[in-house]
Amino acid sequence: MSGRLIDLLLRLAPRERWLLGILFAIVLPLGLLFGVLLPLKDAKASALADRTEAVAINLWVQERVGQYQSLLSSPQTGPQPAMGTSGIEQSLIDAGLRGDISDLSQDSTGEITLRFDDVRFTRMMTWLSETEPGWGYDVTQFRIEAVPEPANVSASLTLDPQDQ
Repeated sequence: MSGRLIDLLLRLAPRERWLLGILFAIVLPLGLLFGVLLPLKDAKASALADRTEAVAINLWVQERVGQYQSLLSSPQTGPQPAMGTSGIEQSLIDAGLRGDISDLSQDSTGEITLRFDDVRFTRMMTWLSETEPGWGYDVTQFRIEAVPEPANVSASLTLDPQDQ
């Protein structure tokens, strides 16, 4: 086999042998590099990025499962008795938000309307999340709008009693 190859090469002109040498020494390795190795490298980088994203999604899902389990283990209660405007006002005083409220009213059906014209968003939401589980109202309307002051909002809430 190698004898035939040598005979074939000896029959070629020196210039043709140089061209075949260049082909095997330079062009073939470059073709291998650009045709096989670089696409493999790109595929590996893409696979690593996909794996990283999958791990991040898995961690996020595990955190949500933990939150869901904690929600399931919390006591499930039925409708709470409504605390009324005085209870809501006391909770606003305790949270330091009484000065920020511009309207606190109750109509004949027991529906309560709260309005904040300019309140710190984080303070209002902290008050709402701490008060809401036991106050005996369902939030039926909730509207938040930005105000010129950074981190402050204008908000209005409408609450309906749960026990009706």
